[in-house]
Amino acid sequence: MSAIFGIIDFEGRPLQDEWIRSMQTDLAHRGPDGQGLYREESVALGHMLLQVTPESVYDKSPYEEDGFVITANARLDEREAIMDRLGITDEERNRITDPLLLLRSFRKYGKDFVKDIYGDFAFAIWDKEKKELFCARDQMGVKPFLYYYQDGRFVFSTELKAIVRIPFVITDLDNTLLREQAFNVWNKPYLTAWRNIIRIGPANTMIIRSEKLLLNKYWEPKYSRNNNIPSLTDASRQLRTLIERILADHTRGQQKIGVPLSGGLDSGTIACVTALQCAARDGEVITVSSVLDPELNPDGAVDEMRYIRAILRQHNNIKPEFVYHSQLSFHTNLHMKFSQQYSVVNANHYVDEAIFSQFKSHNVRRVLSGVLGDFTATNRFLNPYPHLLLHGRIMTLTSLLRSESKKTKTPVRTIIRRKIIHPFLPYWYTALWNKLNGRSVESVVDELELIPYLQVRKRLEREFVKLKKKIYYADLMITGNIWPVDHEPFYEEWDCESSYFDVEITYPLADRRLVEFLLGLPVEYFLADGLPRGLIRISMEGILPEEIRLRKDKITYSPGFHDIIVSDFSRFSDNIINMEARSHLESLIYIPLFKSRIFNLLDSKKRSYFAGDYWVIINTYLLLEFNMWFDNLRKG
Repeated sequence: MSAIFGIIDFEGRPLQDEWIRSMQTDLAHRGPDGQGLYREESVALGHMLLQVTPESVYDKSPYEEDGFVITANARLDEREAIMDRLGITDEERNRITDPLLLLRSFRKYGKDFVKDIYGDFAFAIWDKEKKELFCARDQMGVKPFLYYYQDGRFVFSTELKAIVRIPFVITDLDNTLLREQAFNVWNKPYLTAWRNIIRIGPANTMIIRSEKLLLNKYWEPKYSRNNNIPSLTDASRQLRTLIERILADHTRGQQKIGVPLSGGLDSGTIACVTALQCAARDGEVITVSSVLDPELNPDGAVDEMRYIRAILRQHNNIKPEFVYHSQLSFHTNLHMKFSQQYSVVNANHYVDEAIFSQFKSHNVRRVLSGVLGDFTATNRFLNPYPHLLLHGRIMTLTSLLRSESKKTKTPVRTIIRRKIIHPFLPYWYTALWNKLNGRSVESVVDELELIPYLQVRKRLEREFVKLKKKIYYADLMITGNIWPVDHEPFYEEWDCESSYFDVEITYPLADRRLVEFLLGLPVEYFLADGLPRGLIRISMEGILPEEIRLRKDKITYSPGFHDIIVSDFSRFSDNIINMEARSHLESLIYIPLFKSRIFNLLDSKKRSYFAGDYWVIINTYLLLEFNMWFDNLRKG
């Protein structure tokens, strides 16, 4: 993936060359195909180039035109429409780069132009005359944009490390935030692991001039039923056409496409549609699947190989690769990843690394991920019944009830209780009912005992209840169940880790065009034919293998992850002994109790998926490991 960076001193002080070299060095892995730099005495804008699209071979970023300078990390869709609006000549259309299209759109239409741009982008435009910086991030938040602004100096970058290591940047680990993230009781998506380093939110623009910093949200998803879609058949047909169009845009000019493949609807849809499109131009699809080792299949673990092979039988131009769970280790390159990302990594980091490594071995630069498809095309969150009831659409509600009951073999009264009555009950009633019936509200509350200070535990319990209430009442929302409006859908980690393998990830099922289309559909279409994810099942008929299209048993897929962690028992044990020797960690987590919890976890029989407490323990371990890495970093 490409990268952008910059330093602007709004008080006019000269920049030191070592600051710029530091950022260039920390981002060098993202520029295998070129590096660019624009300099003034108090301004530096930089670019690191990974060539992926056909026109990117002509990219000479940063660009300067008519007193404006842009550096952009961008992959634009609907390029023809943009070029039509700008009057780009036929001779220039195959060569003009995405950053240059952004700059010319800004010059012609002003700062509001971003609302009409589709694709993944993060950019900064410097107005030399006004001494003003205009920055923006794409609507879905795919491309990262991080910044630091203190004492008149503004620093921005695609990655944390490039900012943290600049000498004048005043920062430190924000362990309070990191602990809240580990316990999943945090809702501050604009904050990062480092104090004073902020991320611009999705669909936000930012203007910096002198001492003023102005943020503006330029796009907001909103449900509005489109009456021009007369039937379910039309909707499913339009959905298929749109997915094909999106995937054509995301793979434009590529002969070799990568797809991380499981046996589900999300990755299956991407793999099958992409394989058909690639076949038409003699291209191939490289799939990488994390699977169980057939010779060491753990008891009770879920294996997706049957479904993966169904896709492979259907397409001759798919070249499969497999990452077997017996080959993986939780601690693989863990501290190296901390050194690269300057942040806590996710609990499946070792699987991601193995998958990216396979793609790199095939020289794949474009990888299509199905992440967030369960919000959009394969939506599993939206409950249509409350909305049908509130709008008096009783006949539609009744028909849907009967259809779901028949297809899922669930009694009508059970569906009514779970999906109609329950969403309207007050939270306190449900919480009390669960407590009286001996049901844990959530295991995360129990794990708060790991925090050594009672006052902090009580505060986090209150925060947790607030989040639970918000999630509880989310059944009565439409927009928030089609796109996570109050969250940061994409953090920097996948973007950063994949960049070390010369891979650019895109997310076709998180495309703005798809979200806007779904926000216009009648809510009952999301339960079409009485089946969860019914619309995509109808839309992909004849595309997906039937055993995938109609399957109902898909659960959280974690092939052998528990066995992988257990196999690292000795490393866990040794590292926790080291943690016990570092007394300052006791202010963060009560280590003796944590030691007991993690050893209980390693002895447990949970295999097919991780429960909430499982994730909390593993993420807490990663938090402590990250602090140990940071201790070593400070000691030099």
